[in-house]
Amino acid sequence: MKKEPILEIEDVDDSFLPKKDLFRIDEVAAYFSVEEFTVRRWIAHGHLKRTKIASGSIRVSRESILNCRFNSIRLESIL
Repeated sequence: MKKEPILEIEDVDDSFLPKKDLFRIDEVAAYFSVEEFTVRRWIAHGHLKRTKIASGSIRVSRESILNCRFNSIRLESIL
């Protein structure tokens, strides 16, 4: 039986993600090529973690985005 390589979070291609810590919903949607509604649903379902900033606006951390991408890559590799 062929063993699949073990994926690490470092395997996630983040070259299209700007080098900053927090992202607006529209920026996350652009990164994943989905609608803003989808990003809000992912937040509601716990796939992405949100952060509220002082103005009350919602942001998503770079770490949360990369973890979400990593988990989707892992899922694709076992399907």
